[in-house]
Amino acid sequence: MDSQEKLPNTKIGKIFVVNHRQSDDMVFSASAVGENGYFVFGNRILSLESLSNGYGLWMYGMILVDRNNKESRKACYDKMKYVIENGGNVIIFPEGYWNLKDNGQRDERHLADDHHSENWLVQDINIGAVRLAKETGCMIVPAILHYDEIGKKMCYGRRGKPITVSKDDDIFEKKNEVVQAMTDNYWYLMEKYSKYSVEKLEKMGISLSDMWYSWADKLVSDCDIDSVNYKLDLEDEKLIGKAPVVNGVTTNEDAFSHLDNIEYNHKNAFLLSKKLHGRK
Repeated sequence: MDSQEKLPNTKIGKIFVVNHRQSDDMVFSASAVGENGYFVFGNRILSLESLSNGYGLWMYGMILVDRNNKESRKACYDKMKYVIENGGNVIIFPEGYWNLKDNGQRDERHLADDHHSENWLVQDINIGAVRLAKETGCMIVPAILHYDEIGKKMCYGRRGKPITVSKDDDIFEKKNEVVQAMTDNYWYLMEKYSKYSVEKLEKMGISLSDMWYSWADKLVSDCDIDSVNYKLDLEDEKLIGKAPVVNGVTTNEDAFSHLDNIEYNHKNAFLLSKKLHGRK
């Protein structure tokens, strides 16, 4: 563990947000967080059939969610809220999927790849954690894991400064603040523990591209469960996160475009508030 920012004592719980790279994240993130909490976990197979992942999560504390089911996502949100309001913590991986492979998909909201890219430190995150923090008044605490796959094969963790979300804060601006805090902490760990020159890597006979994909394949295969014929497939992103973008996504601008056709007066002017729709 590199360092852990001191956290104030609060009557309600906290939301710990952690970057997501591989199955070992569960073990190392518990150490990085440094406090008890319920993991929010979105893979039913790994949670029910895997000894190393699932059974350990059940013993530690887990809120299981089916991310493709609207009712399940709502139930998960309500459970997280209940835990926080009663003084417990939740641990969530808001990127929603592993950042291991670039699938070439882009959309209007994400100028770069929105799912996997070796060029991203932290991907764009879901806003659920930020919305919940705003609703409950709890803190969001970023915790970052950095894996050095070239040197000593070590994982380094860091717990950053807590972020507060007030009732007047814009959710999308706060989301960007959380992503930036996670990225800054990630960059700090890389600079401190994993500085390699091109010359050094060449002397080691390492091709970064070949190493990246071979390492990603190993991490994926580690999740295979032969007893139930389960193979984790990064090409089927619904197994580990969001579905692929094929024809673009519905942005806030699209969803709330009807607001441009309304005749506003003193009774409905509140509809223009960015806090309600997140439009630019």
